[in-house]
Amino acid sequence: MNLPASSRQYFPALTGLRAVAAFLVFAHHAKPQVPFASDFFQAFFQEAHMGVSVFFVLSGFLIALRYSQSFQEREQGAWRVYLLHRVARIYPVYLFCTVIALLFRHDVRVSSWIINLLMLEGLFPEFAFSGIGVGWSMTVELFFYAAAPLVLMYWEKLGLIRWTLITLLAGVIFLMIGQLPLPFEFFPDWNFLTRSTFFGRCFEFYAGIWLAKRFFLASSAPLTTRKVPLGMVTYGGVVGILACMFCMGYVRGFPPTPLSFARLLTFHGVNNYVLPLFIGATIWGLAREKTWLSQVLSTRISQDLGKGSYLFYLVHYTFGFDILYFHVWPNRGGVLLLLAVLSIAGYYGLEAPLRKMALKRRSLPLLRETKIT
Repeated sequence: MNLPASSRQYFPALTGLRAVAAFLVFAHHAKPQVPFASDFFQAFFQEAHMGVSVFFVLSGFLIALRYSQSFQEREQGAWRVYLLHRVARIYPVYLFCTVIALLFRHDVRVSSWIINLLMLEGLFPEFAFSGIGVGWSMTVELFFYAAAPLVLMYWEKLGLIRWTLITLLAGVIFLMIGQLPLPFEFFPDWNFLTRSTFFGRCFEFYAGIWLAKRFFLASSAPLTTRKVPLGMVTYGGVVGILACMFCMGYVRGFPPTPLSFARLLTFHGVNNYVLPLFIGATIWGLAREKTWLSQVLSTRISQDLGKGSYLFYLVHYTFGFDILYFHVWPNRGGVLLLLAVLSIAGYYGLEAPLRKMALKRRSLPLLRETKIT
């Protein structure tokens, strides 16, 4: 599969953005104490889970950027190359971390091992936070990877809205299956469907695909030819993201309280459908605008942190809190710094070599990226 020039675009600031997303998720779990801060401000950190949304939108954007042309043109072997590259990208280091986490937790359940090793823990509430603790989101990512070739192949025909509706309908079918008298809990309610599965979170990925298709892969890029004040899109997106976080914090309250149906609907509506639009604007701005923020996220340290962000994300919950914080060093800032350093070292010493080894065994080249000036 020969990748077109458009698919090899590399935007340094987006690599740095991955680090920001990972640190936000860490803040969500760490819930740092801010002196003299009101409960509402504390609720801001409570909504830092939106770092996961950043990963989802970025994933849709980058997958579309790299593989759209190959699938639309029905290139021979495109599916095989794509799937092997995706597996090599996420599974080796995931497997390594998951085995260690299951052993540390003394989880001897055969079902837990099978579900975790297959990356399916996000389908079952009982196992959603087992293993590495954030595996549910890897199930969401896995389902997107499985759906992406078909979505990209028929994107021009179906588009953003119809693909979202089709995916939601598929989720409703799973929800109906979950209401059967099964021996295990599976898609128990619409809240689980909307919060924790690809079917409920699909718009985040599809917003990324739409962004890539509309502004980076199209013959004409609408916003690039218009006179937009420098930084307006970038910082407008950031302000919108912050507004969404405060809105979700207000809806949930601090500490969080059980939500009525209307409040739950509002929360998921903002998180799953409004927030991705502002994340998309931020991605466009970081890729196209030369701002102070894009320069900071393009520095060498930001690049290294971004490259290590996947490993950081995998280890921060079980290893960062269950091991380091509770048994070694009860200091949130110290654990963050230590995990950041270890994730960079882990990327170069473990993650990247494992990926190269996996691709080499299948005689596949690494995807090389070229900078766009």
